[in-house]
Amino acid sequence: MIGSFSRAVDNLFGRGEAAVTVPPLDGALRPNRALDEAAWRIEMPEVDCLAVLGGTLFTSVGDAIYALAADGSRTPRRTYDARIACIANVGDDGLAVALDSGDVVIEGGPHDGGRFRIGPAVACITAMAVAGGALYVANGSATNRTDEWQRDLLERNASGSIWRIDLDSGASHRIADRLAWPSGLAPDASGVVYSEAWRHRLVRIGREGAGKPAVLQSDLPGYPGRLSPSVGGWWLAVFAPRSQLVEFVLREPAYRRRMMAEVPRDYWVAPKLKSGRSYYEPLQGGGVKHLGLLKPWAPTMSFGMCVWLDAGFQPRFSLQSRADGKTHGTTSVVEHGGAAVVAARGDGIVVRLDQPANTIGPGGVA
Repeated sequence: MIGSFSRAVDNLFGRGEAAVTVPPLDGALRPNRALDEAAWRIEMPEVDCLAVLGGTLFTSVGDAIYALAADGSRTPRRTYDARIACIANVGDDGLAVALDSGDVVIEGGPHDGGRFRIGPAVACITAMAVAGGALYVANGSATNRTDEWQRDLLERNASGSIWRIDLDSGASHRIADRLAWPSGLAPDASGVVYSEAWRHRLVRIGREGAGKPAVLQSDLPGYPGRLSPSVGGWWLAVFAPRSQLVEFVLREPAYRRRMMAEVPRDYWVAPKLKSGRSYYEPLQGGGVKHLGLLKPWAPTMSFGMCVWLDAGFQPRFSLQSRADGKTHGTTSVVEHGGAAVVAARGDGIVVRLDQPANTIGPGGVA
């Protein structure tokens, strides 16, 4: 009752969830070109998720996993019978592979050959992480698949969940539900931190789901995705930017329903992993381009951003690709050999910034 009344008041005054404002990129998130200026760039169409196992960097591309060497060469590890949703290391010598079918397969290590399936409603696995003999799984949505993330956002869906799987027994139970596209997991000493994309925040819960969730970061300027450990902190991949236009459309249910029913998905008013490929897309007119050139500060439906968070999950600096950049749709970032390695699915590219973390500061690479 109180919640319904609060929403009605927010809609009347345009505040709270009914606001269309977007926080600016400032401070630790100040715009820069660090991702586009990276000298090490390898083209990998459909690249999505990264993981480091035994000192080797692995990446998922479609239905296959590749080992990626420092010289850019790639070695196939294995091909699966479904598209790979995400990957995660299990200890020092095991790799967890989540498939679009909802199956999770363990390759290598003491749990080699293990295969888990939580249930038919868990077939949108966006992220995984291992801690304390358990595999934590983020299910983005109970009604949409991973490649339908734009539809899930426009439906204002909140059917996501987080599950804990005991690696020895295979028993699983849900530790959080009614989430708006959980897309990243980071177990720490105090619990499990997850990124909730459609609510633009980072939240910590107990490892067994006990206790009240604690919001660590809120009202982020983009849609937060996967989390990965770093020396002294964490890396966060932000896969798409927020915009006032999208925020406005999210408040118009009749318009959204007609748009999704009548307009091809490529031209929806929605964030993208890569935009600017067609003049039919929103925000591609004269306010964004001048003499045929895209303004780097223009409002955009896609960008690249990776944020380094300290141990308390506070942003300290970011690596970015602006509106006119070529490293958009950053879906994964890991630390490997003292460098940040970033997978940009939108542009189909992997970049490596060789500077160690302590030489990167606000505004980009020093």
